[in-house]
Formats: sequence, structure tokens, C-alpha cells
Amino acid sequence: MQVCITNIRLKQELKTDGESRAMRKKMFPEERLKVIFNLLKERKKIYVNELAKELAMSKSTIRMDLAELESRGLINRTHGGAVLKEELLFDTLNQTDKINLEINLRIHKNQAEKDAIGKLAASLVNDGDTIMIDGGSTTQYVAKYLAAKKGLTIITNSFYMMPELMNIDDVAVYLAGGLAYKQNGILMGDLTNEFVSHFKPQKLILGIDGISLNQGLTVADSLYPSVASIKRKMIEACSQIIVVADHTKLGKVCVMPIAPLKQVNYLVTDAHEKSQEIVEKIKMLGPEVLLASV
Repeated sequence: MQVCITNIRLKQELKTDGESRAMRKKMFPEERLKVIFNLLKERKKIYVNELAKELAMSKSTIRMDLAELESRGLINRTHGGAVLKEELLFDTLNQTDKINLEINLRIHKNQAEKDAIGKLAASLVNDGDTIMIDGGSTTQYVAKYLAAKKGLTIITNSFYMMPELMNIDDVAVYLAGGLAYKQNGILMGDLTNEFVSHFKPQKLILGIDGISLNQGLTVADSLYPSVASIKRKMIEACSQIIVVADHTKLGKVCVMPIAPLKQVNYLVTDAHEKSQEIVEKIKMLGPEVLLASV
């Protein structure tokens, strides 16, 4: 009896699978494209071999479908498959994952340059220093290269940076309180400003959106003036200002002013042929410019 039941079930499954395959073969091309696109939204990436088997289609048909979806700006084809366009992938995420993706994209933009800048800037920090680190995509790389330092005291408003700082063996870390600005991974506002004012660190590692000869240091976030405010408070609190910024920030003016260049002790940036002229002019205004080789 058990064998009979098993055989019946197997026949039913085969029949269902056969009907499913037949239905898929009867799909119009536009319906098939929609099925593939929905699978891609669900899985984030797909492979030609898997799709061909799953949809009972030839590999050449699947490749043509992927080419069509790519021509419509919906996907990027890869070797052996496809992935969603970055902006469409973003739309499929929940709010927390969207924020994490935004921050990660900023951190990994110009990654080689930022990594070299972070390493060079970290060399300005000595064992036993008390330093303040601003939240930002480039300052994140500085934190990475502080792991070998001894006896550091670090004050930061970046909750996103905390895992990196916790990897340092010999360190005391103070995380400012305040209003969480999730998109930037920082804390800000009056409470943060007050917290920062209680410290007098030797050095500040400061990230910035724009550096120009006339406007000095500027940031882009005009919707949240507290972002600019906390940077100003950090500058007031610290004896030595170390600005870290890749070459794309040089010559750029953003909406919120922070400080003139004469207040900057060091500018750590990457050596890039397009920024040679402005680097020489920045030196004339006071900061010592350190160029990181990529």
C-alpha cells in the first residue's frame, strides 16, 4: 500500500511539474521578463543555468531575456547571470538596510584613496594621545589604522564607527550622546555639542564635504544644521585640526560653512594630478598638506 501511495504522489508531482513547465513555455516574452525580474528582486542575483532549468527555457532564451532587461535599465548582466541595478536593489530594502547601504556606499566610494589617507592620517596620532574623531566615510578609515596604537583616549560622535574602535586593544572610547542622524551614522544636537565641550583633546580628525580657497571648510547637509554645528564645536575643543578628504573634495564649495583654512593644521589628501594646483594654493593659506600615495 505504501508503495502505491508513493507512486501516486510521484505521478502527481511529475504531472504538476509538467503542467508548470508547459505553462512556462506558453508564457509570452513580456510575461517571462516580468517573472525573471520578480525573481531577481527577490533573490538580488540570478544565474542563467538556474533560470533555464527553473523556467524550462533554453539558456540562449534566458540570455536574450536578460539582455532585454538590461537594455531597459533594470539589471546589470554579469558573467553567467545578472544583478539588479543598484538603485532598484535599494528600493527592495527595508529602512534600516537602506541606511546601512547608503553609509557603505559612501565609505567604499574612492576606497583606495580613502584607505591611503586613513593610513597616513593615523601616523599623526601618537601613543597616549587624546583625540576626537568626527563621523564620516574617510574618518572611518583613520579609525581602522589606529589599532596598533597604545593608550589612546578617543572621543567620537559616530556610532557607526564604534565596532572599528572596539577592535583597538588599548583604548578608552567616549561616545557622545545626542540625536541620532541615522543616514550619517552620527549623533548631533545640543546634547552632543555640550558633551564635546567637556573635553580638550590634542587632535581632531575631521571629515569634510568641501574645501575651497575662499570658503574654507564646508559641508553639504543644509537640512540638518546640527551637522555643521558639531563640527564647529569639535574644532573649538581641539588643539590640532587634521582634515581628511580625498581629492574630489578639493575646490568644492558646499552650503554650510565650518571654518577657514587658516584654522587647519594638517590636510591629508591623496596625490592626484587634477588637484596639484589647488594643493599648492592651500599650502599658502596655512595648512600643511600631506599627500597619500595610492
